[in-house]
Amino acid sequence: MRSKKKIPVFWACGVFLVAVMALLVLLDAGRIALMAVVAGCGALLLAAAWSYRRQERYLDRIVQDETWKTACQGEEWSRIPFHHQLEAIVQGNMKETRNQDAQRAMEQYATLQALQSQINPHFLYNTLECIRGQALMDGNRDVAKMLEALGNFFQYSISRKENVVPLFDEIENVKGYMLIQNYRFSNRFRLEIDFMEDEEQLVGCYVPKLMLQPLVENALLHGFENRTSGTVRLVVDASDNMLLLTVSDDGEGMAPAALCALNDRISGKVDTPQPTKSHGNGIALPNINRRIQMLFGKEYSLHAYSTVGRGTDMEIVLPRITRPEVEL
Repeated sequence: MRSKKKIPVFWACGVFLVAVMALLVLLDAGRIALMAVVAGCGALLLAAAWSYRRQERYLDRIVQDETWKTACQGEEWSRIPFHHQLEAIVQGNMKETRNQDAQRAMEQYATLQALQSQINPHFLYNTLECIRGQALMDGNRDVAKMLEALGNFFQYSISRKENVVPLFDEIENVKGYMLIQNYRFSNRFRLEIDFMEDEEQLVGCYVPKLMLQPLVENALLHGFENRTSGTVRLVVDASDNMLLLTVSDDGEGMAPAALCALNDRISGKVDTPQPTKSHGNGIALPNINRRIQMLFGKEYSLHAYSTVGRGTDMEIVLPRITRPEVEL
């Protein structure tokens, strides 16, 4: 036996209000009619608020119970006004929630990795200093220089707590990293740094910490994977309110499909591969882009450009900030 459809309270109050107004106009009730109209409008608004709250609770329940697809096919859902538009809104909210959950999971993983990397950092740094001192005593200045660079790189990576640092510090960290890599690989790589504007002003701009080194490392690992040498070039340019950093290599480059897939991972359009302990696992670049946007907003980002056989450009767009205005 089919149940009768209930008339929504909202519409019942509306019909009642129209009927009362018509009756009072016929009776020429004057002030009484005006008071009745005001009271009726109040009742109508209360009914609308009650109806909206009821539908809001219903939406919350079906989303939380993960019965969204089933609920959309139900009779109760089809009675909700503008249910097609609501369906699109809820689906968008669900996608945003999934993205936020994935971001929280990545942040928890990064926090865990950071905590694990900070076990006895002073002990490790002091050990490097002792080895460097012994190398100097033995007259081995090349080893001492490499150990100094390694100690500085290690200390910069784990001992400072700032979210943003002067660009000068980031460049010095990259120089130390390249020194270490050239010691390992017999000076196979070159680092060039070019400033398109006044260098003294630009090196004082604030940028996310540990942003440039992963890009240089990515160039060495992937751009020069099958080459015996290569050049990494850092170009620093700026306008009145923007800072543009480009890390380029003259390596193998990428095919259009691979480049598109990389930019999709960087921007978060597709899931980032599960972090592993191996090198080049693909999580550094999305993390850089995520940190940039968390610090400065969605209008700033990291983007890759590449041509097969000619190399790859990693372009970073940042606000031009001359003091640490973001929260440290």
